[in-house]
Amino acid sequence: MDPYLILGLVFGIFGIILVVVLTIVAILFIIGLLQGWKRGSKRRQANAEAQRQRHGGRTVLEWPWPRADGTPDPEFGELLEEFPKKGGGSARFYETGLVLDGKRVPYDTISDVFFDEGHEERGKDLKEAIQNSAVLWLYRKGGFHRTLGIRDFVYGFHHADCEHIRDGLGFRDE
Repeated sequence: MDPYLILGLVFGIFGIILVVVLTIVAILFIIGLLQGWKRGSKRRQANAEAQRQRHGGRTVLEWPWPRADGTPDPEFGELLEEFPKKGGGSARFYETGLVLDGKRVPYDTISDVFFDEGHEERGKDLKEAIQNSAVLWLYRKGGFHRTLGIRDFVYGFHHADCEHIRDGLGFRDE
């Protein structure tokens, strides 16, 4: 038997085993990441459910900080916080709902809130600016609803305000 043929078979089998092992490790890693996200999401949802029960089963934005000036909404109650949009308009957070670009979103339809602080460096182009921007993500219940994102380069807000909204709705990271 030719030694090069044997060497080629050994390295071929070794290569196949390596590809199979790396594929299995990658699948296990992805499963672990998804389970970690799901655990964190369940913990945030449990905190929000506890907050909901304190208010008789309704989701209410708890707001001990200074309130924004503005008229109350007939459906959502008193105005608590407003993020002005740099091109006109605003994102207005009321006691029981949010008005964002003409969309009226009751807090009862929100399943999770996540705040990404972003990076201080904006980047050279629009793509990097979007990737590095701070954003408050509001995940709505149901599969057909869009996720709402409030980005700092579109809306004027402070990071503490977004953390207060996340914590005030009960979706605390602990």
